[in-house]
Amino acid sequence: MLISRTALSVQLCSFRLGLVALSVAACSSFHRVPRTAPAPAASESTPDPAPPLFTSHDGAPTSFVPSTSDAKTTRIVMVRDGLTKQALFRIATDYLAQKHTVDVSDPNAGFLMTPWEATLARDGVPELRYRTRIVLRFLGDDWKQLSVRAEANWLRGEEWQFGYDAALLDSLSTHLTARLGKRA
Repeated sequence: MLISRTALSVQLCSFRLGLVALSVAACSSFHRVPRTAPAPAASESTPDPAPPLFTSHDGAPTSFVPSTSDAKTTRIVMVRDGLTKQALFRIATDYLAQKHTVDVSDPNAGFLMTPWEATLARDGVPELRYRTRIVLRFLGDDWKQLSVRAEANWLRGEEWQFGYDAALLDSLSTHLTARLGKRA
C-alpha cells in the first residue's frame, strides 16, 4: 500500500505540473501585442536619396567641376558697411578655422588660404587623388568685396586636373555672406 501511495503522489505532482505548464502556455498564446502606428501609405512621398559622392568607383567626385576659368571658380561676397578691416579679417579667419587649417594669413593684404586637403573619403579611406583648398581675398583698398575660391584638383593618371568644388564653393559663399554680407 505504501508503494501505491507514493506512486499516486508522484502521479498527482506530475498532473499538477502539467496543469501549470498548460495554463502558462495558454495564457501566453492569448497575449496580444499592442498595435503601433500604421505603416506609411504608398501615396506618401519618401525623400530622395542623397546623390552619390563619386561619379563612378574610380571617378572624380560629383562636386568636382573641371575648369581653368577664374570667372567660374570665384564667388564675390559684397561686404556690409560698418565693419572695420580688423573685424572683417577676424570673422573670416574664425569661420575658416572652424573646419580647416589656415596655411597663409596676411591681415594687411586681406588674404587667407588653406593648404591642400584630402577632403573626401571613399569607403572610410581618404581619397588622396582629390584635394581642395580655400582662398579668401578682400578686394580693393576699402575691402567692400570678398573673393571666395574653392580650388580642387583630381589626379587623373599621373597629372592633376584643375577645377573647383562646386558644393564647397556654394557652402563657403553662403556662410560667408551670412556672416559678412550686406543685410537686406
